[in-house]
Amino acid sequence: MPEFKVIITDHVFETFDAEREVLSAVDAELEVHQCKSADEVVPHLAGAHAILNTYLPGMDEKIFSNAPDLKVIVRYGIGLDTIDVGAATAHGVMVANVPDYCIEEVSDHALAHFLSLARKIPFADRKVKSGEWSLGYLKPMKSITDMTCGVIGFGRIGRAIAHRLKAFGPEIIFADPFGEGDVDGCRRVALDELLAVSDAIFVQCSSTEKTRHLINREAIEKMAKRPLIINCARGAIVDTDAIVWALENDKIAGAGLDLLEDEDTVVKTDHPLKAFDNVILTPHSAWYSSNAIGKLQRKAAEEVARVLRGEKPTSFVNPEVLEEE
Repeated sequence: MPEFKVIITDHVFETFDAEREVLSAVDAELEVHQCKSADEVVPHLAGAHAILNTYLPGMDEKIFSNAPDLKVIVRYGIGLDTIDVGAATAHGVMVANVPDYCIEEVSDHALAHFLSLARKIPFADRKVKSGEWSLGYLKPMKSITDMTCGVIGFGRIGRAIAHRLKAFGPEIIFADPFGEGDVDGCRRVALDELLAVSDAIFVQCSSTEKTRHLINREAIEKMAKRPLIINCARGAIVDTDAIVWALENDKIAGAGLDLLEDEDTVVKTDHPLKAFDNVILTPHSAWYSSNAIGKLQRKAAEEVARVLRGEKPTSFVNPEVLEEE
């Protein structure tokens, strides 16, 4: 009988060969589940030493109090909005993520949204296919070189977006509460200034209670230049109703949204977002490539294996948990 038990709460993967290969080396068995709620996870927690979590929210007190043998929970991804880190720490559970995968994919995807909207390519494509061949419906169109592009959140992905933007020549500014001063030729500004002067705004910050609905009506009212808004971070950061209001009232020039706070509502109903020619919606696919998904699965499993060997995870979110012991 294996020494350790590892459970997957939910997933979007086709196979688990990478996880099983990595975990077999530490005598751990893998249980794969596709739970729809945290309540569905609870019956599987008996004897679990590690959890791998993808999108399922609610990894909180209910989970940790029902898993006395749990040593670590690892998020398949960068964001930690599905995990209550404080509750994990209180129960002596290490938390880790995979912060160094899909940087290229997400930044490429964000730039693709931006270029498509700035050059009005999807709109032009629809017009040409409907029999209209004209520049008239594309006017006005601002040169990218003459734009100011603002990046909210200047971590790995934010910086990768800025690096790509540089090739097109716009001024690049960013707002980020961490660190001080300009970075890589990009000017640090206050958030209000970024909102006021940007022709395009890239939302790339973490999803927290403080950033929930960071882009709301009040923020949009500060946007003096009718910017494009690109969100490849988390749906909850951008208020969907506020985006609809902004589009209806010509407050923004368009939106490229890879995530939505209310995906089912938008996808499964006749939602007003679908009616705008200057809106591009993608199904939370910014992170995906064949290479990225393989790296993600292996790196997450390796974090679990480290802890089960008695080591610290490479991406240790709550090192203070060791002080609690």
